[in-house]
Amino acid sequence: MKRIIIIGASSGLGKELAQHHIRAGNIVGIGGRRENLLEEIRAINPKNVFIKKIDTRKPQAKDELISLIEEMGGMDVFVYCSGVGYINKKLDFEKEMQTVEVNVYGFTQLVNVAYHYFAKRGSGHIVGVASVAGERTLSRCPAYSATKRYNIMYLKAIRQLAEKNKYNIRVTTVMPGFIKTDMVKFHYPLMTNLDKGGKLLFKAIEKGKKKTFIPGYWGLISLFMYIIPSFIWKKII
Repeated sequence: MKRIIIIGASSGLGKELAQHHIRAGNIVGIGGRRENLLEEIRAINPKNVFIKKIDTRKPQAKDELISLIEEMGGMDVFVYCSGVGYINKKLDFEKEMQTVEVNVYGFTQLVNVAYHYFAKRGSGHIVGVASVAGERTLSRCPAYSATKRYNIMYLKAIRQLAEKNKYNIRVTTVMPGFIKTDMVKFHYPLMTNLDKGGKLLFKAIEKGKKKTFIPGYWGLISLFMYIIPSFIWKKII
């Protein structure tokens, strides 16, 4: 039985992941801003599910995560699945800053808590849900693509840091392609439904690879993205 904490579990991939771990019999801690939705998930198995209202944009989110860990009696796996993104062709400042606050500030402060907790504990697994959008710049959603690139690089860096310090901390970067969530307002080619995306995310975390794409074919697509010349890329994206 694992003790897993999922930040951003009130909807989307985070919610799907939480349900898979609940059904697997694990102790599950879920954090998010919408407490009523967290309560709905806890109702699946009130004995094994702990909830905490956490707004990752706020400095107190660090203390709230520590409190959740204590209430659960420990943590084996930490998953940051919270994310914000907008199609923002007009470069609306508020939308850009909302994206940065959740995808960079919130991500960094809670991954930092998890890293230090696992270093002191002696082992653990950190999972960050990034995106294939972080592979190359996307002019339609500047902050989203930039912040997801930050996620990718930060996770890679702390993996290297853990290895240098000889900490037994696994770090997994998950790279979803187009998953049909509330955040995605349009239908894109190769879009995966939420149910399948949740199953693939659950399996990816169990395997514990350093970097994994869901679905797997996005790994090949990402390679193709890199070989497209810049003068062509800026015309199609």
